[in-house]
Amino acid sequence: MITPMTSRTAAHLAELAATHLEPDAARRWLALLRPAVQLVPARAGDPVVARLGGTPELPPGTDWPQWSGHGPLGFVAEVDLAALAATGADAGLALPTEGRLLAFFFDDPDGTGAVVLSGDPDSRPGSRLLHVDGTGPAADPAVELTAVEVLTWPGDGHPVLEQSGLDELPDDFAEALGQLLEDEVGVDVWGHQLGGWASAVQGPVEVEVAETHLGTATYDDAHTAEALRWRPLLQVDSDAAAGTAWGDEGCLYWLARTDGTQPPRLPDDIGFTWQCA
Repeated sequence: MITPMTSRTAAHLAELAATHLEPDAARRWLALLRPAVQLVPARAGDPVVARLGGTPELPPGTDWPQWSGHGPLGFVAEVDLAALAATGADAGLALPTEGRLLAFFFDDPDGTGAVVLSGDPDSRPGSRLLHVDGTGPAADPAVELTAVEVLTWPGDGHPVLEQSGLDELPDDFAEALGQLLEDEVGVDVWGHQLGGWASAVQGPVEVEVAETHLGTATYDDAHTAEALRWRPLLQVDSDAAAGTAWGDEGCLYWLARTDGTQPPRLPDDIGFTWQCA
């Protein structure tokens, strides 16, 4: 059972699109919608599919992730893939159904000034996403999360909107979508999420990951094509309950280079970026 309720449903979004867009534009925009799994605090009786913080269990022989020359990465979150699969929630891309995803990020605990940047490929070891099998849940997590299936849409400036002839959506439509997110997730909150389209703090996260992959910020047709090969996989917001704040209340994003039909290969098909206000 997936709880609680959400307004990000096909019927509600179709109603919003019909109110604010011409019929053809509404059809094209609705065709871009992707399901995602919003990760929200679990209540008593809710299935726990993810955890923030705590200490993960690593399989024998698996070393704690390090950024050479800087130190160990901090543990951010885990996703229990079997528990997620049991809910039936659709993340909009194929994921393994066993094991756990463990997310790590170097948040510079000693204040050395080392920063993970999408424009600096040398900083890529500052984030890591592991898929492990045969391990138990993280010990002493700060927050336990359950799954809510939602529909998501590409944000302002995403190249897929221009590709679909939707790069100039009406302001009132954008405001209605923004209000819908604020009502469900909160003001200046982006939420924890699996799959779908990312809730970007600044701009399309796929564009930033493409920059890392290509090694340059050309923003030409090749860059756009590369950006469209990536799909958001795991989004972890700043969270007061977990004691985390990524920069100025920012968000971490792991992406997969996939068409969504096959589980991504870790770590080969994984990219990372983060944004803050």
